Amino acid sequence: MRSMLMLLGLCVLVLSPFPVALSERCHPEDKKVLLRFKKELNNPYFLASWDPKEDCCDWYCVKCDDRNNRIYEVFLISSYPDPNVTGKIPPSVGDLPYLEYLTFHKLPNLVGPIPPTITKLTKLKSLEITNSGLTGPIPEFLAQIKTLEVISLSFNSLSGSIPSSLSQLPNLASLQLDRNKLTGPIPASFGSFKKPGPDLKLSHNQLSGPLPPSLGNLDPDNIDLSRNKLVGDASFLFGSKKKTQVLDLSRNAFSFDLSPVTFPKKSLIWLDINHNKIYGNLPVALTKVENLQQLNVSYNPGLKGQIPQGGELHRFDKYAFFHTKLCGSPLPPCTK
Repeated sequence: MRSMLMLLGLCVLVLSPFPVALSERCHPEDKKVLLRFKKELNNPYFLASWDPKEDCCDWYCVKCDDRNNRIYEVFLISSYPDPNVTGKIPPSVGDLPYLEYLTFHKLPNLVGPIPPTITKLTKLKSLEITNSGLTGPIPEFLAQIKTLEVISLSFNSLSGSIPSSLSQLPNLASLQLDRNKLTGPIPASFGSFKKPGPDLKLSHNQLSGPLPPSLGNLDPDNIDLSRNKLVGDASFLFGSKKKTQVLDLSRNAFSFDLSPVTFPKKSLIWLDINHNKIYGNLPVALTKVENLQQLNVSYNPGLKGQIPQGGELHRFDKYAFFHTKLCGSPLPPCTK
């Protein structure tokens, strides 16, 4: 009987497509997909640990769930730009049904669009493809992955408009599309995100037009719309009852009266509105913001009057108020 069992075990090893240790945790289907994934990236040295003779749960750049031994995370992260990972994002990534986290970082020769097979990842929570060579538009089909909580596509060469369908993602907590070549307006549908709404990091693009007033319905921690071509009113992003921590509207063409604006007293730590067409007086309400660490209202020639004194405003030097018609400390005294 014992000899028959030994013979059966030998047959299993011979018939297996990959030599495996008897204690291997890795699911064979996941291993097969990952090896195909590696091949589609032209077998980079970066993935040298992906050896078919080894347990894929022990490979670099992947993580297995201890409960079911399925791959739930793939992270190709380089500490410096690695040119040896070449090609497009492998379509086979869609064949990892338990994947929750997918990250590519500092891979400049990872090019092309995001593959539609990614929509098969019905458990995906985080999609981060940053500092790489992505091109083409942000695909509408991302809205089909209802589990997404984080979309980070920063530092690529994505073009076209931001899909309005992204507002259909019920769990989205962070949308980072900064430093691309995106054009067009911020979608009006973004005001319908489930409150408080995702952090919006859309800076360093070529977005244009006015903001949809519906954005005022949201209350995310961070809004960064800097270095675009946005115009018109943005006063509805402010409010004493909001929980905003960072609000950066700098280097656009926003134009609104700052005088009646109120601010979150406890949460706001960063306010930058430099290089716009904002006018009026600096609100006294700024002196009530308890934890303000960064303030820049410079290069708004329509701002005028006395700089309010008190609170945290004493922390900021003249460069925070430069090229305005404001007066009083730290600028020269007001004249009658």
